[in-house]
Amino acid sequence: MRLREIRISKHRQQKELAKAIGTDEPMLSKFENYKCLPIPPMMKKLTEELGCGVDDIYEPHEVYYQDKPQVIEKTKKTPSVYNLSVRLPKEAKSFFKKALKKCGFKDITAWIVWCYERLQTQYGNIVENEKDFTNAGKQEVKP
Repeated sequence: MRLREIRISKHRQQKELAKAIGTDEPMLSKFENYKCLPIPPMMKKLTEELGCGVDDIYEPHEVYYQDKPQVIEKTKKTPSVYNLSVRLPKEAKSFFKKALKKCGFKDITAWIVWCYERLQTQYGNIVENEKDFTNAGKQEVKP
């Protein structure tokens, strides 16, 4: 089942449901048309209002949802939650399950954090190299 179908089967109007979950009708329409995903607290209200689970509304590959942010082992701080949705091949779920553990990652969140940190380092190196190149060019131009 999908969001619109569930809402209709529960005899709920779009405007009334939107108000109940703390949003407006245009935003609920975006949820129903899969243009964006509700934030976790709104998703929770939505599933409570409709008496269903996230898996009834979305396929697992469409949403990665967790009720509570996980603690990152390295810093022991609760991170800000960044909701991320990507389209991957169907076999990706089973691949991630076996590959992440074998590669030493606790879960997909830990892997994403690791990827982010590597990207941040790589970007920092590129910016630093650009500065060095620019500074070297300025020094050579001086008479």
